[in-house]
Amino acid sequence: MPSKGDNIFVCISQYRKPIAEVDIHLPAHIEWLKEQDRNGRTIATGRQVPGTGGVNIMAAQDRQAMLDILATDPFTAHGCSSYWIFEFELNPDPHKGRLMDHFFREDFSISANAVQKSGARSK
Repeated sequence: MPSKGDNIFVCISQYRKPIAEVDIHLPAHIEWLKEQDRNGRTIATGRQVPGTGGVNIMAAQDRQAMLDILATDPFTAHGCSSYWIFEFELNPDPHKGRLMDHFFREDFSISANAVQKSGARSK
């Protein structure tokens, strides 16, 4: 779960190598995404349709921190993708929007922390 002081980043990746080469690194990329989720950075992730890259909505303190995080992505490390990064600040309460209301409400925080401690994933 993002921290209240974090900014939100929409990180759009574009594959730079053939999909067959990208897919070689997919298991490591999925583990990287799970690590980002465990560290509370992930809001939403997914592959673009058609599969020319991906979209990660993530949280970090600042742009440099986000760049450092993305540099650890196996797709980036192996030259399979590059990112377009768009940073934005959440609107102040109470007008921050329904998605952020969902992530920052107290009962979500409690259930997300319980899921993290148990090692299970919520639906």
